[in-house]
Amino acid sequence: MLALAPTTLQDSPPLEYVGAAHAARYDALGLRLERSPGLPFHPIVGNAALIRELKARLEMPVLDIYSFYLRPETNVEAYLPALELGAQFGAKYAVVMGDDPDWARQCDNFGRICDAAARFDLTCVVEAAVIRPALATLEQTLRLIAEAKRANAAVCLDPLNFVRAGNKPADLEGLNPKLFPYLQLTDGFIDPGTSPNRRSLMGEGQVPMREILALFPKQIALSVEFPITIQKALGPREWAKRVADTCRKYLE
Repeated sequence: MLALAPTTLQDSPPLEYVGAAHAARYDALGLRLERSPGLPFHPIVGNAALIRELKARLEMPVLDIYSFYLRPETNVEAYLPALELGAQFGAKYAVVMGDDPDWARQCDNFGRICDAAARFDLTCVVEAAVIRPALATLEQTLRLIAEAKRANAAVCLDPLNFVRAGNKPADLEGLNPKLFPYLQLTDGFIDPGTSPNRRSLMGEGQVPMREILALFPKQIALSVEFPITIQKALGPREWAKRVADTCRKYLE
């Protein structure tokens, strides 16, 4: 199953984004319901008319909702409307990012987000990112999940961040498969001095995706994250289709 991640069409408002996902024949999609730093944001929570239209137009499952940040000022109660709306859309996962230098506070807030998500039958999946040292590596991610001791906590593996953090596919061997309910598909460059966000189309970068995918069931869901900034000349529908076609060809 290929699910379109909202980061792939980060500039597109919700209805345009959903239309592009349908036109490119993705099997599912993610929805951005919370603001992420540095990215455009088109609010959905609280907009009753937009929510009704999205529900009417959605013809595919919602895999996950984005993104819930662990920061020094994090107020978990403020995330409740987005979590509740995500559950109404049928989402299964809430993507959590770490950005708090105080590890104890970050862990405490993660536990609180897990508890809040559990009220709506959502699992919190932690995505590490090398641009945020507070939660940059697989090791930190696993430690956070272990210390939080919540049953509805798992990993959202970003392969590009994974290898940029110094990890290798062998580091995934022997880990509990339940920690990885789905994976991201992404590719990019990892040469020294390269920006962590320098992406490429699938198979054109340096991420060892074949080795990573070989460690997981063939039926595992895949969230497709390839920002349109790679090729700005294409419109949202054209880019969504280009990404889907490239990923499907690579997987074949």
